Amino acid sequence: MEKRLLLKLARESIEEQLRGNSSPTLKELEKSAPPSLLGEEGAFVTLKEVPSDNLRGCIGNIFGEKPLYKTVYRLAKESAFRDPRFRPLTRKELDKVKIEISILTPPKRVGGVEDIVVERDGVILTSGRKRALFLPQIASEQGWSLETLLSQLSLKAGLKSDGWRSVETYFETFQAEVIEEE
Repeated sequence: MEKRLLLKLARESIEEQLRGNSSPTLKELEKSAPPSLLGEEGAFVTLKEVPSDNLRGCIGNIFGEKPLYKTVYRLAKESAFRDPRFRPLTRKELDKVKIEISILTPPKRVGGVEDIVVERDGVILTSGRKRALFLPQIASEQGWSLETLLSQLSLKAGLKSDGWRSVETYFETFQAEVIEEE
């Protein structure tokens, strides 16, 4: 699958930063990228520790830049070296992380929480100037119900855990195609 090239590109992007070598996949894609990698989808690049699956970095954009492969190339570096929750990735850690890429559909505003399907939908909560997002796979990885998902989103946005119940809060959902290293 052409989109699996994105995993190779993401790893090479991180290696490039650590080792100073350039990405052959980036050069190849700049010459002749397949149409499936030229879209404007939003994307997230997530790094997870092996074998624990603990989060090691995650950065993304809800809305994409064109082309997708350049977005992934940039986000891989940001996830590895600029996620403020973690110290920058080291050479020693590189072989101990796996890469997961989520390619997003455009978000759509929903009428209410009853329109959210846990495990299918990523959710964006907005309340005034506060906003938070969870990718679709987060709820299933954590074993969360819809109410737990909404409470955790509220906390992530800097609200009280029941902030999602406020009349000024609204939700958008999106789906993601997830590709990950074995």
